[in-house]
Amino acid sequence: MAKKSETGRKRPQIDIPLDNIELDNKNPRLAEEHQGGTQFDISKVLYEEFDLDEIAYSMAENGYFDEEPVVVIPHNLPKNFKWDQDVESLESSLKQLVTSDKNIKFTVIEGNRRIASAKLLSDNTLRSKLKIKDDDFPKIKDKTIEADLQIIPSIVYRDRKDISPYLGVRHITGVLKWEAYAKAKYIASRIEDELHKGKSIESSIQEVQRKVADRSDLIKKQYMAYKIFEQAKDDISFDVGTIVNRFSLITVALNYPSIRDFIGVASYKEVKFNKPLVPKNRLEKLDILFTWIFGKGKDKPPILTDSRKIQGQLSYVLADKDATEYLLQYANLEEAYERSGGEVEYIKKKINTAKRAVASALQYAYKHRGDKELIALLKELTAAAEELGKVLLK
Repeated sequence: MAKKSETGRKRPQIDIPLDNIELDNKNPRLAEEHQGGTQFDISKVLYEEFDLDEIAYSMAENGYFDEEPVVVIPHNLPKNFKWDQDVESLESSLKQLVTSDKNIKFTVIEGNRRIASAKLLSDNTLRSKLKIKDDDFPKIKDKTIEADLQIIPSIVYRDRKDISPYLGVRHITGVLKWEAYAKAKYIASRIEDELHKGKSIESSIQEVQRKVADRSDLIKKQYMAYKIFEQAKDDISFDVGTIVNRFSLITVALNYPSIRDFIGVASYKEVKFNKPLVPKNRLEKLDILFTWIFGKGKDKPPILTDSRKIQGQLSYVLADKDATEYLLQYANLEEAYERSGGEVEYIKKKINTAKRAVASALQYAYKHRGDKELIALLKELTAAAEELGKVLLK
């Protein structure tokens, strides 16, 4: 007996006209400001930010590969449509509907870049509205390929909840992982879905972990980072547009106790998700931390030019009171780091730096005997060293 679609792993696959497939304006990979946009808005974002050219060139030459169906969910199906059928019967019912009712639409959940590329190749008006010049995007030269792109092989899921385990395994723990922001956003939405069912926060997290086969607490860490991201957006009105493409830095920063202590956040194993993760009295520190990492407008660029400095410098600075105060006052990470470990360590570093510099200069000094400018600098250096000696030797 054939398995029913709801209980089996196989889903119906049918051919759907390109015009009946819409782009997903809830795509987790879209930045916050693009969520809920029009079809034109989403096409524009995908064209400008998601490198469609490579896909489009392949499609213009080869058409659409049937071996790579997109994954879709339907909307505005008849209210009496029955999903409780075996897969073969469900495929037949969906095919009949698509053929008889041109108003039946599908949202592409997996394959937005492919659908956007096919639409741009097929629609001159859309390219014109997006102000895409003829030389900036490939063209279809073969009429058979143009016809091939009008029909897209599609695997049909009932709704977003039905498809969520597949997306989670594929893009969270699987081989085609999304970028950090998309993963965190998707994880948060799935946990919220479970919460709306009346489950506790811990049960909700465990259910999402089970569905995406997460055995490393990745889900919890990503959810923690996303909740802090939301606090930055909602509680301190931080411009999160600067964060999306560097979202992974939040997760990196939260790995270090000194950074978590700075903003008053517990470790992911101890954090309580049923209340704000960053306490109210530490929101100003969150603003400061995010400004250090991501910058704030043209006047305040990030002080962490390299993500490795979160571990190599910032975590040490925030573990030292004097170094932290220096960073807060002067926003100079390098100099603050030199002060981490206390003033004695700072003085030792400075003396060692000067000693190495003098030793290095000795290599070339013999070539410039009698140089008045160098002699004047040497006298200043000698005087400074003597003053330091007077203080230390007292």
